[in-house]
Amino acid sequence: MRERRRDYELLFIIPPIRMSDEEIRNAIERVSQMITNLGGVITSTNHAPPWGRRKFAYPIRAYVEGEASRRVFTEGYYVLMHFQMAADRVAELERLLKLNDSVLRYLLTLVEMRGTAPAVVATVGALDGEEPEDEEDLEEDEEVDDVEEVGEDADADED
Repeated sequence: MRERRRDYELLFIIPPIRMSDEEIRNAIERVSQMITNLGGVITSTNHAPPWGRRKFAYPIRAYVEGEASRRVFTEGYYVLMHFQMAADRVAELERLLKLNDSVLRYLLTLVEMRGTAPAVVATVGALDGEEPEDEEDLEEDEEVDDVEEVGEDADADED
């Protein structure tokens, strides 16, 4: 059976105690290796502005490796990754992210491509010099008919 690959977006924060360029690169590489070891394919990595070093909206208390008590963090290094992975491997990725000391917080979301196809078709037609068809007008007329039918049904129920 073929695995279902889906598009995901991972935003994670590297703690500020790892703020040297080499440590940031190592932390990003470690997360990238986790994804590729689970069969994922990274499509993009972004830590340029507006990502990168940022202040938090509120302080975060978290454990740091080698310390017995929690530390208060007021800023971190944000990294945004887009990748494709089999849907059944996401739970394992989340487990590895929780165990990774170089990730302070993370947010993993599924990227759905619902509304992109119709917009692309309309743009292609406009570029060819064709006038767009009145499909939207037809859809609006259908919606009006549906509303009228509901109104007729309601009147029939009252009798």
